[in-house]
Amino acid sequence: MFQASEVGMNSSNQDSRQQVDRRKRPTSIWDTLRGRGRRVQNRRAGDHAAPYFVDRFPMTTFLLILVLLCLTLADGLVTLYLMDVNCQEINPLMRYLLHKGPVHFLVGKYALTVAGIPILLVFKNFNLFGTDIRVGHLIPVFALLYLLLILYQLHLLYLLDLS
Repeated sequence: MFQASEVGMNSSNQDSRQQVDRRKRPTSIWDTLRGRGRRVQNRRAGDHAAPYFVDRFPMTTFLLILVLLCLTLADGLVTLYLMDVNCQEINPLMRYLLHKGPVHFLVGKYALTVAGIPILLVFKNFNLFGTDIRVGHLIPVFALLYLLLILYQLHLLYLLDLS
């Protein structure tokens, strides 16, 4: 009886060893968009120096993306209000969309942000221009810049209300 279970164990081990090792194929750029897998980061500390793709992202990254999208819409709404009090849009593309109408402006502003987010997410663990700064570090930087922009716009509104 002891030998029979040993034989059964050996045959199942051999079956699993004959399968193709999934680790031989690196994660591709398209694997990120499939929603399968469990890899959030490299397992070995030595592997973090090289760029790598992941299967999933941490909840903090998801929350930062939501904040970035909300700040984009808030920026668009405050910009529309500033246009009503005779301010000017400096960005030529946004100025063109403003001339098309407020809906075109908001949709265009949102679409440009949404188009860039997948690129940031897919290449999140790649270094920028040979530095130690990763592409994923740009997500909180962009959110902070949007927040500073909105604070500046609100300051402009405050100054316009005083005059």
